[in-house]
Amino acid sequence: MHARPPAPPPAPVTRRPGDVVSRRRALGVFGAMGLTATGAAAAETSRARSGRAESATRAAVASPAPTGNVREFVLTASEFDWDLMPGERVRAWGYNGQVPGPELRVTEGDRVRVTLKNELPVPTTIHWHGVYVPPAMDGPAGLNQAPVPPGQEFVYEFTATPSGSRWYHSHADPANQVPLGLYGPLIVEPRVPNRTYAHDYTYMLAEWDAELTPAVAAGTAPPGPGDRMLRGGEQGADYFLMNGHMHSAIAPIRLATGDQILIRLMHAGAMPHAFHTHGHSFKIVATDGNPVPEAAQLTKDTVLIGPGERYDLEIEGDHPGVWMVHCHMEPHMDNGMMTLIIYDGAEPSGPVPLAAFDSTVLGATTSSQGMSDMDATPTEPATAVPTPAVTAVLATNGAAEIEMVDNRFVPNVLTVAAGTTVTWVNKGRNWHTVSALDGSFASDQISPGQSFSHQLTKPGTYQYICQHHVLQGMTGVVTVR
Repeated sequence: MHARPPAPPPAPVTRRPGDVVSRRRALGVFGAMGLTATGAAAAETSRARSGRAESATRAAVASPAPTGNVREFVLTASEFDWDLMPGERVRAWGYNGQVPGPELRVTEGDRVRVTLKNELPVPTTIHWHGVYVPPAMDGPAGLNQAPVPPGQEFVYEFTATPSGSRWYHSHADPANQVPLGLYGPLIVEPRVPNRTYAHDYTYMLAEWDAELTPAVAAGTAPPGPGDRMLRGGEQGADYFLMNGHMHSAIAPIRLATGDQILIRLMHAGAMPHAFHTHGHSFKIVATDGNPVPEAAQLTKDTVLIGPGERYDLEIEGDHPGVWMVHCHMEPHMDNGMMTLIIYDGAEPSGPVPLAAFDSTVLGATTSSQGMSDMDATPTEPATAVPTPAVTAVLATNGAAEIEMVDNRFVPNVLTVAAGTTVTWVNKGRNWHTVSALDGSFASDQISPGQSFSHQLTKPGTYQYICQHHVLQGMTGVVTVR
């Protein structure tokens, strides 16, 4: 007698499947544990009642009353150029041309219909992380559906439940597709909000492996030397991202005094991170999208978040100023995972103005190749605030050198004669940039062993920073006489 072959997984279709979920509950078997027949029967009756009540509760959670609203979205998976920050461009895979993909916001009970269009060179799917969907809509390739081939579409349809901070990501070859950018936030808002906030921020944490390229993921190029050395298929991490960006390209948290804000922290990466806020503690009001009872809410200033986890953090706007927010694992902070809390009207108390922390302000023409093509003629010199440092005064010899040693300029206060060519030499392990706050000169990425030169012809004081490590205090001043 031959065994019946298993049914194949559902093929990619554009039909709209029903949202029927079947749930079973198995009753335990009483063993010989000293229970009398009467006691066992009573226990079984009690357990059955409890089971029915729990099943009813879970069914109510899984199938909320529909809102009558149908929310339709299109997510196109494709390959594109993506700027982690100015001067650091990579090739990414993502949804709708961005990393992370667009934030989808729906209300609990909405009918959600998402059309996945696959423009990648490989098959893909979408998993709805933390959402109670029918099995055929869950996304794991092979188990719940056939992967969607290149050039084809698949329609995911489900009722939005439960409410909370959820997210979505590829579940076909996820070890390659997710790190390349195929993830995004999904917010299921409760039917009746139990609290409101002045601002609701979402930050998705992730890592970026510079050796993992679309060609490697597609199998048309071999893994890089660093990735080949790691065991168990684990891949390395070169940069650490918040919302697909690093350093000053990460949008800050903005608020006014007295505001109460919510930060939805989501982890799409593969390494733990220690999220830390300066000047503030926060209350953990939800974990993995699920509300924490008020009596159990912890107040912390650092929370360790693991892959796939979410934390909703409530912050009171009661400490005005400009404050740092970062991963407290220092190499992660050093290589991208940091941003700011900025109160309305506040300026940093240190020597660098707030505008310097915004990578869009300086206006340098940057790319991932070569040096800046800006005009080398300085504009009016910026007024700089003196920075404590080792000072060097050079004679009129036409040249001066500043070393970049992780993460500082040596010397970082320098006086030269007009006409001097200043060369910044990277003698550290990190890559850096050099950007004048008045926009008169700017480099692109300066890798270890490389340099950037600029002739200073106009007398004045020029304050400059490394855009990547200014939050580590990497600032300098050159005075031209």
